[in-house]
Amino acid sequence: MNKIKISALALSLALTFAPVAQAADFTDMPTDPRAVTAIENAVKNGLISGYAEDNTVRPDNNIKRSEMAVIISQACKVTKEGDISKFVDVSEDDWFYSAMAKAYEMGAFAGDDKNQMNPNNNITFQECFTVLSQVFDLIPKYQYYPRPNEIPADLPADKLAIEKRVYDISCLDAFADKDQIASWALPYVAGVVYRGGWDGIDGNLTPTDYITRAQFSIVMDNLIKNYIDEPGEYTAENFPKGTTMIRCNGVVLNDVETDSDIYVGDSVEAGHLTVNNINTTARFIVRGCTTPIKDPDTGVLTYGDEGLVVTGSINEYRVIRPYINSNISGATYDVFYSIPKTFTSLGRIN
Repeated sequence: MNKIKISALALSLALTFAPVAQAADFTDMPTDPRAVTAIENAVKNGLISGYAEDNTVRPDNNIKRSEMAVIISQACKVTKEGDISKFVDVSEDDWFYSAMAKAYEMGAFAGDDKNQMNPNNNITFQECFTVLSQVFDLIPKYQYYPRPNEIPADLPADKLAIEKRVYDISCLDAFADKDQIASWALPYVAGVVYRGGWDGIDGNLTPTDYITRAQFSIVMDNLIKNYIDEPGEYTAENFPKGTTMIRCNGVVLNDVETDSDIYVGDSVEAGHLTVNNINTTARFIVRGCTTPIKDPDTGVLTYGDEGLVVTGSINEYRVIRPYINSNISGATYDVFYSIPKTFTSLGRIN
């Protein structure tokens, strides 16, 4: 059986940590069992080890935007950095500069109208969930209307119309403070809740409160259970259970059967992932498998043959990074979604 690196990506790696053998060695482990489990998973899999100066994990500290940039870019193993030179509050001397550039490139963060990225700002629950939803394509159920004028004018309170979609946000009804969610954050918060990322605190979502390191560790542990960082063949027998992120080249999926989402991380290069006869009742979500080549004289990007070829049966095939050239003509699927400027050969619909 091939070695699988299974991880619960949890806490910020923003500072340099000293090695710690196990989570029990931390002097400030939280009392919340969910947070303990998430931290233990992260330590066991080599993702965190603690602050060097006092052997703590600081679970109650708030997450800053810069720290979240580190986590998100590492989750997808992003290597390309976007151009953030126009932003006045980040400098190449900042420890977080590379992470912010990667987060900007992958679409996780954008600057404000003052050309600021606000790296040192704490991040609220609804801001955090917005980033996670956009990166991991976490959306609630929705009905698509090709013609927006066909959307009913008298939608119930648990439905939300945005452009050509009507989202089902009834999953938020269980929370007493759902009315405190900003209108721009509604589909994203609903997406995290619907996908099992967060079940609230004492019946509340606390959308405008700052999210802590321990709380964020729980959300990440809920959303992504496994990370494949070792090349090799994966079949129905050895493919991990739960939502899985593929983050390395040389992975071959043969006759894999799963009822959980599969992500293809940004680090996977075009032509370096093989997907044969996959059978999933969940989603296959592609962020990687593209290797653009920039002409040094003109700056024009060009793309070669298919970066990813998929055969099998998929419930939802979703492409959420631009310029991915994939071919799913040998697959059946119920739902296909692609952002603009993505080149995909469509398959046949079940």
